[in-house]
Amino acid sequence: MSGQWEYQFATLAVDAGNWDMQVNDMLARWSAQGWEPVNHTALADREGFPVHFTFLFRHRIA
Repeated sequence: MSGQWEYQFATLAVDAGNWDMQVNDMLARWSAQGWEPVNHTALADREGFPVHFTFLFRHRIA
């Protein structure tokens, strides 16, 4: 198996009420396609609720 990785960023703007389910759905969709999350950042509004996420995903190149 090759030691090469392909990386890709993905962003998600979320609704304040159910952001955790939206993030879980996004992670499940990417994982189903063979990508694994490497890192992420979150941007919050003034009240501290997350409103935007950016994820870095990777998967092995054959």
